Amino acid sequence: MKKSLLPAVTAILALSLMPGPALAHAKLVGSTPPANATVSKVTTVSLKFNEKLIASTVKTEVVMTGMPGMKDHPPMPIPFTSAMGKDGMSLTLQLKRALVPGTYTVKWSAAGADTHRMGSEFSFTVK
Repeated sequence: MKKSLLPAVTAILALSLMPGPALAHAKLVGSTPPANATVSKVTTVSLKFNEKLIASTVKTEVVMTGMPGMKDHPPMPIPFTSAMGKDGMSLTLQLKRALVPGTYTVKWSAAGADTHRMGSEFSFTVK
């Protein structure tokens, strides 16, 4: 009893050619202040992503990592509130007060439509 493999091969080929969901991961495409920038008077940090985020997966952190004249400054978390933009692709971190001169690192992690958690960080300096 020989069976033809043609129907099975045809079905597999057809399924492999069908468009599937995009497997792009959430990534940061812009920020204010920008990465590696030197700025003055920062009261908010804005993050812009390449795709809509799942709000329940978003985690952010702002940390002061250096202060002028203070060697070996220990990392100091900065308090803020956050709000997701209506488009689901942006996030605003409203700082409790303007940042004092120093270096800061913003860390984020979140998942987009593919539900894979991604994250990164960037730094900027306040003069």
